[in-house]
Amino acid sequence: MAEQSEFDTYRTAMRSLRGVHETSARAFYTGLRHRRRRIWIGSRTVLDGAQRIAVSEGGALRIGLGSFGLSSEHDTSVVRVREGASFVCEGVVSLQRGVRVVVDGGRLSIGHGTNVNGVGTKLLCAQEITIGQWCTFSWDVQVLDNDFHAITVDGVAQPSVAPVRIGDRVWVGTRAVVLKGVTIGDGAVVAAGAVVTKDVPAGAVVAGIPAKVVGRADSWA
Repeated sequence: MAEQSEFDTYRTAMRSLRGVHETSARAFYTGLRHRRRRIWIGSRTVLDGAQRIAVSEGGALRIGLGSFGLSSEHDTSVVRVREGASFVCEGVVSLQRGVRVVVDGGRLSIGHGTNVNGVGTKLLCAQEITIGQWCTFSWDVQVLDNDFHAITVDGVAQPSVAPVRIGDRVWVGTRAVVLKGVTIGDGAVVAAGAVVTKDVPAGAVVAGIPAKVVGRADSWA
């Protein structure tokens, strides 16, 4: 029943996108091919390593199913999970058109209800990125758990990889960057353009480069 319900949701979304010329029959049939894995594709998508994506019972991974003014049927999403790595969806997870998700190693985990907007947003995992439930990521966001290179400062080699952990109901604004080794607490808000290099307390609003606490978020919607 859960699979049929998700299929009905998928079919309805595809009809809506088709009605405004934002998807294609090819995308629909590609989505059907991954139905048993509960991966639903709504627009052009490069999907490598689908067998390494695990979706919890009753959950779904929805790629490019949302209608959003900054994207079109011509935007391509990329979801790539290398051999030895894993991508875990703990419920219904939405990745919008134009997103880039690359798991080179380790484990990327995203919680139920989280929405990652596309058009430039990148989740790049080499060791561990954990994202909680009901989070929202705007466009052009970057989350990286690695530097992609080694750095030596004053003769001391610096770690180039460290886990990123993002709590529940975290809002990350457009063009924000979350760097390796950072933990962001539940309910926090990362302002547009912020560069997060240190831990963010639960409920805090952070802004700037590097990001600093500038207030407290009582709620957001």
